[in-house]
Amino acid sequence: MATPPCHRFAITVPERMAAQINTICEVEGRNRSEFFREAVRVYLVVKSRNLQFHLPTGEEERRDHPFHTFSEWDSEADSIYDALR
Repeated sequence: MATPPCHRFAITVPERMAAQINTICEVEGRNRSEFFREAVRVYLVVKSRNLQFHLPTGEEERRDHPFHTFSEWDSEADSIYDALR
């Protein structure tokens, strides 16, 4: 069976974020491609439902608050994760 056509993207992330991504991938038993595909799926669902992520400013990101980006967690918008199943 032939695999569907795929596109390859190269991205850069800060060292600390890369370490967090690698740790999550190791704990969850998946590779970075799977991790980023899921992240893009979440983003696309959020956009299709006109929801908003609170994206941190550079200063907020420097403070390194894990999960600060996701102001939707524990809110009505949290249901987007259910749509990904």
